[in-house]
Amino acid sequence: MFENLAQYDNDQIEAMFVRLATDPDPCKIDLGIGVYRDETGQAPVMESVRRAEQQLLDRRLPKSYMSPLGNADYCKDVERLVLGDEHRLIAENRIVSAQTPGAGSALRAGAELVNSISPQASVWVSQPVWGHQLEFFSTAGIGIETYRYYDQVNSRLCFAEMQEDLRQMRAGDLLLLHGCCHNPTGQDLDLEQWRMIAELVVEKGVVPFVDVAYQGFGAGIEEDVAGLRLFADLVPQMLLTVSSSKSFGIYRERAGLLSVILPPGATSFENVQRRLRDTVRQLYFMAPNHGAATVHEILSTPALETLWRSELNAIRAHVETMRAALKATIEQRIPGFDAGFLLRQYGMFSCLPITFEEQLFLEQEFHIYMLPPARVNVAAMNSRQSATLAEAFNSVRERRIAGQKTG
Repeated sequence: MFENLAQYDNDQIEAMFVRLATDPDPCKIDLGIGVYRDETGQAPVMESVRRAEQQLLDRRLPKSYMSPLGNADYCKDVERLVLGDEHRLIAENRIVSAQTPGAGSALRAGAELVNSISPQASVWVSQPVWGHQLEFFSTAGIGIETYRYYDQVNSRLCFAEMQEDLRQMRAGDLLLLHGCCHNPTGQDLDLEQWRMIAELVVEKGVVPFVDVAYQGFGAGIEEDVAGLRLFADLVPQMLLTVSSSKSFGIYRERAGLLSVILPPGATSFENVQRRLRDTVRQLYFMAPNHGAATVHEILSTPALETLWRSELNAIRAHVETMRAALKATIEQRIPGFDAGFLLRQYGMFSCLPITFEEQLFLEQEFHIYMLPPARVNVAAMNSRQSATLAEAFNSVRERRIAGQKTG
């Protein structure tokens, strides 16, 4: 059987990880995978997480099976964290949720659910987008359409172009949006733009699918979801995925949420809940509980939640410092170049204005690694590395200019 498998190559993301792993340079810089690292280069575990885990251990909780819908307490906590305690969707009991193994599984399960109900639907995704998100939908059998979102060469949001493309959506299609700290660009919509997209969603009769993976990494825990909360107030129905990986620093524990938000007055709550339950059961049976239980312990213990918010605020401040440092070192190294886009963007990532070939040049000459399309993880950078990255970026520009002259 397996001898008949056709040649199966790594995609661009996995190929980068292979190149990184086999690079013998002791000073290589990993700015690829989306984890926060401190000044020592470590991915620290939050003190609030350690204390929550200890409390769970002390209570000697059982480890028996749970429903495929997972930890219901975690789901309620995360719904409130993202939407706010007073949001009318919670008060009106219009949310059907499942705890999932991270946001990736939530996207995959959501795609499967939609395809089982409406197989003719397509999903509209931003250009650029995190590559694996395309796979979640295509594997579920959903067609993919793209809309312009970000001009990487000029480091700007393409909102007018986005609106123009989205006017081609058909009723019943999905619209994938990133709730904050857009992956891979870090370029977010403002409140008025969220409102305008909501109006277009209502006009076209499409179903938004919003992915929230970096709450607290942008402008603040509440500020980062202000656009989503406004948007959720204006659209009749939507799908929502949330990851706890970054916000709680529990990457390998795989805790996430998939929510189906039903229209006002819907009578299908239990029917949708049963279908969602069976969808996730068919994919992976049930999600692991440790990460979800840890998050619930934090969000249901006032002292731990206060500590967690303080720790997350400190992480965000570090990321902001790294963005400012990278902007300053690039502009010092390249007089006249405006790197202000780094401060207009939020969260872990920014897309540098370079090509894939130039990205490979950074690997070969400077041993700096990032995911395509030149998605640099600012949250993994330390203060010593900003000067190295600025020097490498300048070399790319000089090489490009030299090539233009000889061409």
